[in-house]
Amino acid sequence: MAVRILYRNADDELTERVISSEVPLPPNAVEAFCHMRNEDRTFVLSRIEKAVDLETGDVIPDVCAHYGMPSLKPPPLQAPVFPERRISLSAEEAQQLRRIDKQKLFGRFQFEVLATAKRHELDAQFDRRCFKCGSVDSLELDHHVPQSLGGRLVPGNVVLLCRRCNLAKGESPPSHYYSADELTHLEPIFAAQLALLDFHFNWTRWNNHPKDYLVSLGIDETEAQAVISRREDGISVSLSVKLDDSE
Repeated sequence: MAVRILYRNADDELTERVISSEVPLPPNAVEAFCHMRNEDRTFVLSRIEKAVDLETGDVIPDVCAHYGMPSLKPPPLQAPVFPERRISLSAEEAQQLRRIDKQKLFGRFQFEVLATAKRHELDAQFDRRCFKCGSVDSLELDHHVPQSLGGRLVPGNVVLLCRRCNLAKGESPPSHYYSADELTHLEPIFAAQLALLDFHFNWTRWNNHPKDYLVSLGIDETEAQAVISRREDGISVSLSVKLDDSE
């Protein structure tokens, strides 16, 4: 069986290869005949960004599992499930949970420039308007399932609301505040939200070619260079999440 792979080499260059006669080399490599080089070579599985079975045309979703080795991929984000019971939180406890959740929500992007870009994409899923009334003013990230019902500010439970609608919703269950049509409209948004925020920072690529990596993530070259220059000058560019728009 032959497999077409997109392979990122040690110099962070992405090339297309066709390999066959693979022999697993646990825990994270295979020895295979490389048709481009016309010789046997060793391929590190974590550097294979895409693999396609040329016999069937199917994408191989997890190359490690395909070759009988433990998966290196973190499990994908799943739609959150919260207990349907009320919990008692003080104002201080609720604020602390919001702080923790927002740091986790955007902290996965490591740098402010990436987190800001993803926040803009998150807002764009709601057309940068309040989902309830359509206002473009005083927009906040709201818990779809409220904290009093166990809801957390996590992917799949975030709705963009204006401050007035957020206050009006309060701790109401979604079914008490939104219409059936509105709830149906939210379902694909939540699915896209899970995909948008399912991100794992690749420190290997950052350490090898930080600018190229940031640009590959959609960051403008000038902004990417600014992040790198500040880091080289010893100025912190890691994420510092603002908490004043999350209720």
